[in-house]
Formats: sequence, structure tokens, C-alpha cells
Amino acid sequence: MPSADVTPKGELFVMQESQVRFWQPKPYWNSTHFYCFGVDGTTEIALTLFNVGVPSTGNATLANGAKTVVPVLAGALPDAEIKLTAGLMALFSLERRGVGYWSYGHVSGRVPWLRTRLAGGVSVATEQLYERKLATFIGSLEQPLGTEKLNLVAEWFSGEHDLGNFIYGVTFHPNHTWIFVVGHKIPTNGELGRSKMALVGEVGLFF
Repeated sequence: MPSADVTPKGELFVMQESQVRFWQPKPYWNSTHFYCFGVDGTTEIALTLFNVGVPSTGNATLANGAKTVVPVLAGALPDAEIKLTAGLMALFSLERRGVGYWSYGHVSGRVPWLRTRLAGGVSVATEQLYERKLATFIGSLEQPLGTEKLNLVAEWFSGEHDLGNFIYGVTFHPNHTWIFVVGHKIPTNGELGRSKMALVGEVGLFF
């Protein structure tokens, strides 16, 4: 799920995500590659390569666009960290499936005494990302585990489509440069479709 954080101005952020299923039925490896550049502290431009895997997903897609994060009531409620996040990406199929789009928006904030960050919103995408044009709910939770460096995280895309999953795990951000994520994916379609239960790993790097 798109984060309420934004790449710092003038920095490049790269991340590689792998979803791995090594057990039967239908073991697979699927990956997503993210490249983001911080424009002004509230906006980033991004290039993302979706659905590169073994066996082939048949829906590899290159996305290009931008995301903006706007703080709300920062003066009146600084501890709540309320933010509005919106993004738009053009989708270019690498499998001769045409051109589409992905748009999303969500509102997020923290429960001050627990530091829990909650987010909820809407995502709309065409077949180049979702396999069919669809509007879905997106939601996430982020809970610091005694330190801002280690967080319990969970995110959910509703609906029966390629991104229709509930993923939970932990993130480790030891310093400004690196971020690591390990998690577990549960499809919201009960594994009736192409998406299957898998392990998730991510490695991110700021330049």
C-alpha cells in the first residue's frame, strides 16, 4: 500500500519486493521494483515495475507517476500526524495489454498515546495492475515496537484481483539509509484466483 511517508527532497529511494511461495500447490516467485525521487518534501515521482516473476505472471507492467502527501492540522494536532495522501500512475503493459492507470488516495493519522498509525482510503486501477478495472478499499496499520526503528505493520487491498491481499509483518529501519521488511501474504479471494499465499521480503535503500 502506498505509504504516508514521502522520499526526502533530493534523495533517491529504491526498493525490491519479493513474494515467494516454495510449497505446493503452484510455488512461485513474484517481484516489484520501486524507484522514487523526492521533489520538494511533500511530493515524489516514481517508476515502478510490477509483476516480474517465475513462472511468468503474464501481466508485467511498468508504472510512472507521482505521489503527494499533505499534512493536515499540523499546528493544532501535531502528535496525530494527520496526512492526506494522493497518487496517480500511468500503467504501460509489457505484455501487449495496452495502457491504463492507477489512482489512489487515503487519510492517515496516529493514535497519540500508542503511536499507532492508521490509514484508510480508495484505490482505482485498470487491468494492467488489477487484471480488471476495479475500485477497492485500502487500509493499513503501523505500530512501533518500543522504538521507531522497528514496527509491526499490516495492509489490506480489498477485492478479488492481483493486489487483493492482506499482508502483515515487521519493518526494521536501522538508520536513514536502509529499510528491511519481512511478512506473510494472505489473498482476500481465499486463493481462488492467481494470487496465492506467500512469504514477503523487501529491501530498501536511500541515496
